Amino acid sequence: MKIEFSCLFIYFEVSKRIYFKKIIRIIIESFNRDNHEKFDKTNFRKGVKRLSKTKYFIDPDIEHVLVFPSGTKFFDYDIYLNRHILLMDKASCLPCFALSPPPGSTVLDACAAPGNKTICLANYLKDNGTLYAIEMNKRRFKELNTNLKSAGVTCAHTLNGDFLNITIPFNEIDYILLDPSCSGSGIRNRNDDTEIIDEQRLERLAALQIRMITYALTKFPKVKRITYSTCSIHQQENEQVVETILDQFSDTFQLVDFLPQWPSRGQTERTRACLRASSEDTLTNGFFVACFERIIKMDI
Repeated sequence: MKIEFSCLFIYFEVSKRIYFKKIIRIIIESFNRDNHEKFDKTNFRKGVKRLSKTKYFIDPDIEHVLVFPSGTKFFDYDIYLNRHILLMDKASCLPCFALSPPPGSTVLDACAAPGNKTICLANYLKDNGTLYAIEMNKRRFKELNTNLKSAGVTCAHTLNGDFLNITIPFNEIDYILLDPSCSGSGIRNRNDDTEIIDEQRLERLAALQIRMITYALTKFPKVKRITYSTCSIHQQENEQVVETILDQFSDTFQLVDFLPQWPSRGQTERTRACLRASSEDTLTNGFFVACFERIIKMDI
């Protein structure tokens, strides 16, 4: 029987300059006051199996994540209503964790709406830096701005336009998060097993994804790290896209294994550093993350 659960990405209103360890303590104390019990666990899967209505634990892979059982009524808590916590699937936290931009960095979220990952990035920056958040769709752009304002993010500059055409300070960008349009085949409750896979659509999506990664790797001369992620289970959008990029850019960029203990990996030899996620292996939505890092060549 599949075990379902909820993950919380913990963030704070960063303008208050509260240290992470302090806000974690405040949040844990808040839940403990409401008769929730924090418990230790030997690993993620065993921890999830032990979850009951009033239990939770700190995720062993990403310290910003608290894990709660499915059905927890977060709307009953002021700490949720006041936007001190953000409900996310654990897999969706991985791209921000892979980037981990330090305070003072200049970061670009290329496909930003609805803004959850943008908020996560602001948390890593401690609202000290510059965060460009781009969204092409006008309706989703409004949603992005609403969510960032509600979360208390002040370091973000939102731009309504196409990542491939918009004008920004290209020479200033240190980190790029690229989470482009994909098939969405990894989202739970979608019955892909009974659907006919549209190969032509996958080809179109992969072509756009390759174009966007190529643009990110070539247009930003000072970029240090770029994450590419999808909520797709298909190799056409994941390993095959990464293989194509490696064929072109292996002299200047390399894949980074940013979470070596992660159990599910890329499915080809050259993509073992990439992470896959699924309801079966990691108890999350289906997800794929690749982290490209610029190769620093030393002068001899």
